[in-house]
Amino acid sequence: MDVAVRFLHAGDLHLGQPPGGLAEVPDHLRAAILDAPRRAAEKVFEAALKHQVDFVVLSGDVIDPRLAGPSGIVFLDEQFARLARQEIPVYWAGGPADGFEHWLDVWHVEHNVHRFPLGRVQRTVFYRSEEALVEILGTSCGRRAALPTEDFVASDDVPYTVAVAHGETSPGAVEHHPINYWALGGRHARESLAMGTTAAHYCGTPQGRRPEESGPHGCTLVEIDESGRVRTTFLPTDAVRYCRQHVTVDEGTTSDQLLEILDERIGELLVDPFGPELLMYFTVVGSESLARRLRSGTTLSDLLTRLRNEHGAKHPAGWTVGIESDSQAAIGEERYDEETLLGEFLRTLKHYEEHADEQLDLSGYLAERHTSGDLAAVVSLGDSETRRRVLAEAAALGMDLLSPPEGRR
Repeated sequence: MDVAVRFLHAGDLHLGQPPGGLAEVPDHLRAAILDAPRRAAEKVFEAALKHQVDFVVLSGDVIDPRLAGPSGIVFLDEQFARLARQEIPVYWAGGPADGFEHWLDVWHVEHNVHRFPLGRVQRTVFYRSEEALVEILGTSCGRRAALPTEDFVASDDVPYTVAVAHGETSPGAVEHHPINYWALGGRHARESLAMGTTAAHYCGTPQGRRPEESGPHGCTLVEIDESGRVRTTFLPTDAVRYCRQHVTVDEGTTSDQLLEILDERIGELLVDPFGPELLMYFTVVGSESLARRLRSGTTLSDLLTRLRNEHGAKHPAGWTVGIESDSQAAIGEERYDEETLLGEFLRTLKHYEEHADEQLDLSGYLAERHTSGDLAAVVSLGDSETRRRVLAEAAALGMDLLSPPEGRR
């Protein structure tokens, strides 16, 4: 591939917003977790320098000065200055978190940074050796909204066109525009809507911030060849990584054997000495009896202690946050067919799982004094993932309370 243009696409840096979702944070990882957004952002700018890109595009939600504070602003200015010394321009389309409307005229960024205006698409041009090579069309937004793709109009006098913005769109809205690359922001998971001579790509966030944002996060190296075709390369930058792993066992697996399996899995994931710190979540599938032992007694705490002692203090660390069983997967199909109170209970849960559009309102079980408090919000089951998790936990609780004594192995 003869590369005509090479640039870096990053967004959703959210400087000043550290990873969360942890009930407890070990002291030796506290600094790493708090510093993770800046460490990930620093890797983004280091990648731009390493790959000698023509320019960098930032697709919104880079920094909220109210959260990041003066030190966050100084940090970002330092990164912009590193690029300026190598004559690498930055094209920044603000997102809702950036709050351009509040401080755009107050914070005077480095001369190599172009910030797009709010509410309208602006055109700027990247030159190489005094030749107009790429036009960049961008807009900033002050609130989350659909992307006005119809406002991005490519010209005919520049070989390549890049659009940069923060917002929601669909493949059908972008794929017929004569724009080589849509640099999109607003989604923390990396996702391509279209590839080819017209490419549209959400680069994701450089640093995951919740257990649900598991797996690698980073930025995207974009290369456009002389025919206008686009190639993207994912560059991991996360300093701390949420890592979800499913482990399949059989009914005869003992607690010690499970420890060996988890120990080996963590070892396999920590092969890169320069990799991120790992926050491990294990889901154990395949053994009803082992699932029960994980939910009661000291089995769970013993496993956590031994794994944390073995891998949690290393660098990079493999800190085991939690171990749970896939309760529903561990329940044999014959249990659903039982003509017992347990069987009826499980069949009811399965009905609500299979009919996700059927309302599951638990507020009627609250005392009147709780109907407008925090408990009301907890039982609202407002999203599909919460609903699925609650049904799974209810099935596990039913197995523990409604099984006959001989079934509680």
